[in-house]
Amino acid sequence: MPLIAAVAMGSLPLNISYADDYEDLIKAAIDNPARAAANSSRDGARKPADVINFMGVKPGMVVLDMYADGSYYTEILSGVVGDNGRVIAQMFPDAGRDSDNKTSTYIRTSDHLKNVIPIYANINDIDLKENSLDQVFIIQFYHDFYYKGIEVDLNKILSLYKKALKPGGIIAIVDHEAIKGSPSSTGDTLHRIDPAIVKKDMEEAGFIFEGERPFLLNDTDDKSISVFDEPVRGKTSRFILKYKNPPK
Repeated sequence: MPLIAAVAMGSLPLNISYADDYEDLIKAAIDNPARAAANSSRDGARKPADVINFMGVKPGMVVLDMYADGSYYTEILSGVVGDNGRVIAQMFPDAGRDSDNKTSTYIRTSDHLKNVIPIYANINDIDLKENSLDQVFIIQFYHDFYYKGIEVDLNKILSLYKKALKPGGIIAIVDHEAIKGSPSSTGDTLHRIDPAIVKKDMEEAGFIFEGERPFLLNDTDDKSISVFDEPVRGKTSRFILKYKNPPK
């Protein structure tokens, strides 16, 4: 059976033997015409195929997508993990209480997202079973662990990831780059973070550094201004980090 047909039927094997097949799988998920236009229009700037390939998301996996507002990665991950996998889309409680919330409504009513399970919880209140996850995606959100409006207990959430991830499970982190040496408070003021802070946090939490990739870095980004300022919005320099949960 051709690979793309298998994607459509949700019958892909759990292990992809050839690199070409794996790239076709990711491409099929990204090219799915059912994806929201607001999401697919951002593919050029976000390079999701490269990110997912680097992280090694496979069919049958269970992936937690942190702060899935807008469902950008939720949609693509859903296509990659297939019918035998699950995407847990974390959103804040207000999204669950609001019957008109755009993202939660979209997930509930979209046939191509039937393997997506939304959870509505503040960061400090997330609760997941031990060894229940293969990967955690923290996309353009890690800086918010230092955002005063959320008041995240960093040790608690990183400990939760360690508990919930299977041995060897992956944490994928993509975030807006701050000026080197910036304090963690830039997560609150500019919605950016120095990757050195993330690396220190992850090392202290006991995660194993697996590598980083430069393909979202942008030397023209003015890192002294907020990511929401018009000159840089959608064009920020972003770092990509991959961490592994050690054996328990």
